[in-house]
Amino acid sequence: MRRLHKKRQLYRDFVLYMFGFLLLMEWLYPVSEITHTDSIALFVAVSAVFFLITFFKIHLVWSLLFRLAAILGALYLLFPESSTEQMWMFTFLDDLFYNIYLLTAGNLADITDMHRTFLFLILLSILSYLLFYWIVQARRILLFLAISIVYIGIIDTFTDYSGSWAIVRTFIVGLFLFGLLLLLKRGEQKGTHAVLSFRTFGRSFALLGVFIMLAASIGYAMPKPEPQWPDPLPYLQSVFGFVPSGIGTPVQRIGYSEDDRRLGGGFVQDDTPIFIARVESGQYWKGETKNEYTGRGWQLSDSLEVEERSVTPPLQESKRADAVEVETQQAELQLYSEGEQQFGHLFYPGELASPTVTDLVGEQDYPLQMDPVSAMATVANGELVPQRYEFQFYEQTYYVEGLRNIGRPDYSNDEELADYLALPEELPERIGELAEDITKDADNQYDMAVAIEQYLSGPNFEYETENVAIPAEGQDYVDQFLFETARGYCDNFSTAMAVMLRTLDIPTRWAKGFTEGEAQGTVGEDETYQEYVIANSNAHSWVEVYFPEVGWVPFEPTPSFSGFSFQQPEIDIENRDEEDVEPEQREEPEQDEDEVQEPENEEETEASQTLGQTKEGPSWWLGAAIGILVVAALVLFLFRKAIARAYVNGMYKNDGRTESFVRSYERLLWLLGFHGYKRKTTQTLREYATDVDSELESTGMRELTEAYEQYLYSNKKPDIDGDRFHENWKNILNKIRT
Repeated sequence: MRRLHKKRQLYRDFVLYMFGFLLLMEWLYPVSEITHTDSIALFVAVSAVFFLITFFKIHLVWSLLFRLAAILGALYLLFPESSTEQMWMFTFLDDLFYNIYLLTAGNLADITDMHRTFLFLILLSILSYLLFYWIVQARRILLFLAISIVYIGIIDTFTDYSGSWAIVRTFIVGLFLFGLLLLLKRGEQKGTHAVLSFRTFGRSFALLGVFIMLAASIGYAMPKPEPQWPDPLPYLQSVFGFVPSGIGTPVQRIGYSEDDRRLGGGFVQDDTPIFIARVESGQYWKGETKNEYTGRGWQLSDSLEVEERSVTPPLQESKRADAVEVETQQAELQLYSEGEQQFGHLFYPGELASPTVTDLVGEQDYPLQMDPVSAMATVANGELVPQRYEFQFYEQTYYVEGLRNIGRPDYSNDEELADYLALPEELPERIGELAEDITKDADNQYDMAVAIEQYLSGPNFEYETENVAIPAEGQDYVDQFLFETARGYCDNFSTAMAVMLRTLDIPTRWAKGFTEGEAQGTVGEDETYQEYVIANSNAHSWVEVYFPEVGWVPFEPTPSFSGFSFQQPEIDIENRDEEDVEPEQREEPEQDEDEVQEPENEEETEASQTLGQTKEGPSWWLGAAIGILVVAALVLFLFRKAIARAYVNGMYKNDGRTESFVRSYERLLWLLGFHGYKRKTTQTLREYATDVDSELESTGMRELTEAYEQYLYSNKKPDIDGDRFHENWKNILNKIRT
């Protein structure tokens, strides 16, 4: 019996130790992503050898020899630099002594790949022993599980390795192992023999599986709120230099950046406030523009020296009255002093109208200067931008009909606009071909710009801020966006529109700044001003297209953004044919658009809700019913033996009748077989009873069997001691349960 228990303990510990092996495998899978090796299978095989050597407790000398042989064999397969085994051994020893010298000299950078692998294999050997100690002897695994999760998280964060499923596998294996070890440790401390039973072990394993499944289902179904704090990982990646290439990398924090020479990569949101603006209505706040597209990003052309690019605003006073209406308005900005980002230039809507800016704190006016190429406005003489300042600007409303009347001018001889038409020589031709195809039905510059704007904001493209590509070496930024990824954020959309219009010989420039921000309500004595908080998350870029006698007209190709003010031509309804007007439109009085649509929207909402209940209700109940059935079936399977014992116990009758005794004994035989005490076909009842008593450490089964044999083979009615039968029967039942 003791030998049987020892054998079961060996099998059980082997199963637990293999769970530890599965945890160690999660450390090996990322090796191909963070190193130059592809021989993961070899490392797994060597680790398995180490685990077997450790588990079977081979003598120390033989254990060291086997481990060394496994390490040398793996190195020979990974680094077959010599033709024979003997020559390879000399190469290995030479490499070993050379690296020992490097280690003693502190020169870690020049350690060879063979020696790094040698040390790594030694580490795997040590881990095999540590896991054996933690699992088989100490019955602890929480520390290694926590370290494994942290390791996978770090590898997933800073490399191309995706640890999503690795985390799931680690949690499942780790929770199983942690729960089983906890149960075993408590059972062994109490000295119970139940921990040596595979039945108890299997039941605990199944129960843990149920709990893990339920916990995972609840966690999956629970609502998941958005992150409450900015993600610190982009900062850590930039600090430690983890900037891998490919889809979705590098990830940066959203905000206004002055360096746009290399665009691409996702970003995470940052709601840090930058400034407060008080203005009559929401505006786009321009910081600067750039005119040279490099194929990777934007920069300012060096055709003019900076000193020659300094003028006093306003830049342009006279404009076509049929194309644009200009209204002078006033704006007030207050910078956040606690913000990390400081700017040396102003942010303004539309065009600057005043040549000065007023410092509202110091109550002093400062002259402004503007770079006509970058449209960047700064305080003259190098003065700092005031913490709180006020200025005037032109709010411009554009008339579609007037812009269309400009037609399609020829800019080929305009040297001042040459930089706004320039494109890289290596720009793929298919970008221009796509632009021509989109604008083939347009006969003027405005309609061509609108056609491309609508194409980019249409269903073919997806607005995405995180999983955004960066171009590979030699790949064009716009070409990748238009023909490969078709997803991105404002930089992708605005750059694509500016470049496509340039392929059609239409001058464009790339503008950047902030959107209107979040409205806080009205301010001022007459409440004519709105207050907005502009944050890093409002950083934005858009396109400006040049129109003669109008200037630079902004366009918004990025989906879901409000854009700029364009007035469509009014339709003369009186001159329209009565046939074009639908009868119900003529009969009904004019109403507010919202009032007309509100009942329809309510009906549509109710209908959609009803439809949603009709469609989602049955599927939800069906899923719940299936889940209940699965759980019920699993519970029945797990507790099948307890249910069988309860049934046999419930059917037991101690009424002194021979028939009751016979049926109780036969049910006991069935129950023993159901619990794994199978009767062999060659065994007699007495031999079977002897084996059962030996297994259960009792004598009751033999006594019950002798009485049963008297019933079977005797012509006389057996003399059964009811009390003795009851005692033996209950004793066997209790032994089975434990």
